[in-house]
Amino acid sequence: MLIITVMNQCTGGSTMTEKSEIIIDVRTREEFVKEHVRGAINIPHYDVAFYADLLKGKKIRVYCNTGGRAALCQEKIKAMGLDAEVIPVEDVDLMDKEGKDIICAVNFVSVRPGDEDLFLGGMMDICRATEAMDGYLGSKVLEVSGVSAAGSLLPESHSDLEIIPRKYIILTYWESKEAHEKSHELPDFFDRYNSVPKYLTQMPYEEFYEILK
Repeated sequence: MLIITVMNQCTGGSTMTEKSEIIIDVRTREEFVKEHVRGAINIPHYDVAFYADLLKGKKIRVYCNTGGRAALCQEKIKAMGLDAEVIPVEDVDLMDKEGKDIICAVNFVSVRPGDEDLFLGGMMDICRATEAMDGYLGSKVLEVSGVSAAGSLLPESHSDLEIIPRKYIILTYWESKEAHEKSHELPDFFDRYNSVPKYLTQMPYEEFYEILK
């Protein structure tokens, strides 16, 4: 444990000030929800630079499930002029854990040309109405923005290609499949959700996915 001695200029004495410790799980938010060290906070290593002010003056300890991402985060923290300790994986395995189940419901939709704004307005309204529901753990709305030539093994880039009809992927996170299915039975949600298909080129199609990483 790191101890800092601070001299009291008025009395000539000294006081002992201990740096507060912060344990950071540097994995993704979804991995953190599934299981994490009790008392840890979640800062994915991709985003740690945004937390420089929060981390100043702290004894920083970082971890992940293999040590790889924790080491990357340690280097990023060092680049901020701060120190961080990587908790060995074998020590992490012995620490108290907490967490809960999380699954992802993925909805694939294509929207009628000209109705994109109406669809997005309705979808955002659905997301807001879902926030207070039991078992709901957040959402994302993704809009297609082009084709990756490299990822699609194409000879030329189509990253700016306009795709019609416009495609969207809606991700919602839940504590269980049952919590998701129950949400569709609630009148407030049911009415909002049933107002969306008129903007689509086909009926919505939704799948459940287990989050592995």
